[in-house]
Amino acid sequence: MTTPDELLAQAVAHHRAGRLAAAAVRYRRILSVSPDNADALHLLGLTERHAGRVAEGIALIIRALRINPALMDARVNLANLLQQAGRPAAAAAAWRQILAIDPAHARAWASLGALYRGQGGRASAQALAALGRSIRLDPHQAEILHEFGLALRHADRLKEAAASHRRALRLAPDFVAARMNLGNTLLELGDHDGAAASLAAAVALLPSDPACWFNLGNVRQARGDLEGALACYRRAARMNLGPARLQAGVTLARLGRLDEAEATLLDSLHRSGTDVSAVLEELSGLFIRRGRLAQGRALFSRLAATPINGVRPVGECLTGLAAMELQEGRPDAAAALLGRVQGDNGWFFTVKSLAFLRASLPDHGAWLARPPGDPSGTVGRVTSSTLAAKGRFAHTVMEYILVRLYAERHGLRFETPDWVGGTFFALDDPPQGAPLRPLLFPRRILNASLEDEGSGPPVVDRDLLSPLFLLDHREAYRARVQSWLRPRRDWLPHLEPAVEKLRALGGTVVAIHVRRGDFVTGNYPLTRTEWYVAWLRELWRQLDRPVLYLASDDLPAIGAAFAEFRPLTRADLAAEWPGLDYLQDFHVLTQADVVGVSAASGFSQLAARLNRRARIFAEPDLAARRIRPFVPWT
Repeated sequence: MTTPDELLAQAVAHHRAGRLAAAAVRYRRILSVSPDNADALHLLGLTERHAGRVAEGIALIIRALRINPALMDARVNLANLLQQAGRPAAAAAAWRQILAIDPAHARAWASLGALYRGQGGRASAQALAALGRSIRLDPHQAEILHEFGLALRHADRLKEAAASHRRALRLAPDFVAARMNLGNTLLELGDHDGAAASLAAAVALLPSDPACWFNLGNVRQARGDLEGALACYRRAARMNLGPARLQAGVTLARLGRLDEAEATLLDSLHRSGTDVSAVLEELSGLFIRRGRLAQGRALFSRLAATPINGVRPVGECLTGLAAMELQEGRPDAAAALLGRVQGDNGWFFTVKSLAFLRASLPDHGAWLARPPGDPSGTVGRVTSSTLAAKGRFAHTVMEYILVRLYAERHGLRFETPDWVGGTFFALDDPPQGAPLRPLLFPRRILNASLEDEGSGPPVVDRDLLSPLFLLDHREAYRARVQSWLRPRRDWLPHLEPAVEKLRALGGTVVAIHVRRGDFVTGNYPLTRTEWYVAWLRELWRQLDRPVLYLASDDLPAIGAAFAEFRPLTRADLAAEWPGLDYLQDFHVLTQADVVGVSAASGFSQLAARLNRRARIFAEPDLAARRIRPFVPWT
């Protein structure tokens, strides 16, 4: 009679040879006579995973570890299965258990770091720490060096990221992902030649990878070769990469091949992997650009009632229809379309806010006529068409600050699309003229130029796509930025009543912003209300007749925590400004005497930077779990 040990040896032999069904039969025979055989439970769990029954595999390995907690391989496999099952918190706990047993387990540190990196937001620092620890324990693993490079890039430490990818490639020259991501990092650093060489090498190593072709297209676009970029995007699109189909359509539009662009975008709508919202945004802009508003309305009305991949894109289609109403000078109609629609998309935010701003005035904003262009063409130009689409209020304003500082430094003409900041603030930038050649990832180039870091000649006559923000908010910039970003006088009747009532109620206005909303679901750092309550208890008695104002996207969730300070909110002080209540909160934050910002919130940080009155600024210290003072301009 075959013993359990002999059966286990047979099963393992089948397992190693890839005959998993035969192995599973023998593991089950062992367990029928020896149900506490931890090895059989563990290995049967692996066969269940390969059969697609991940939950069953997890349960079997947990049983094995209860019987024999010392099975380290089982612990590693459990952590991997939990990650595969989409249970990141449980997977992280499993990796930490391994490290509690063996703190020198380099692979566990690496896996934990990769898990944190995938979570983004507040986990980024944990990812860097874990991956760095893994590399110190085992510096010769190309995969871990590559993962560390990705984490460094996400933390905006681009030069270090490039160095980590290069270390990985010295160990594994044919490592395609490292070559591709080195190219992407060099592109962000402005080294277009180096990026092109790295991505061309990645394509040569693995021409069947659509991501390599897509990223090579980005480099060719950055170098001004739109035809070459289009060829790359089309190659990636034929391999069914959704973003490549979108970029092919966008590039055709930039080349002026508008019929082809429209056909490409329409064709992509019902294909798997397509970002439907982004495609509809591009189509809306294309119909407006071509003056084909009747056809655009008909298409978007039809699509609003048509499921695309099982979902009707109602919000996106209403946004497109509202954009067309704005184009024809009917902001009331645009506002009516979007009044009850909620969303976080930057394009939606821009169209909705512009509609309500223009509808707020009897003449529908006729005063918003822009200054004339420069027909002589003697002045270099820059623009950023993404100010109108990529991000919401604070995001777009901070991008504007960077590009305008850059334009002023080099004597360039800064042309802007219609965007929320351009309408809310008293700005008079000229409108966009003839299309400019796009430049991807310009943040480092712009910041280096402002910082005099050997940046070379200025970038001129380019569309700076998603320029992002200043790396250093220097005190030297403060007065200039604050002089630009003042609300138009037309909006003061909606903004000043809240400030005036707060001043009438006390001698010191304390305004605190606590962000929730997408921070809860997006793994961003959350500001704890108890930190601000403890801080206020210490500060309150030192202030002259203080009055507290709370701003939040979820006042019902946070308001009760501040009850002892009798807080006031926008609804207590002013009539609602339809569709624009966030601007009322923003204005109070810019006028308060004491300002408390929310962790990682560009909205309240921007308000603090524009506040010329406050004497105390405070922010969360996440590590210390308390509130601390900070200086908005360094």
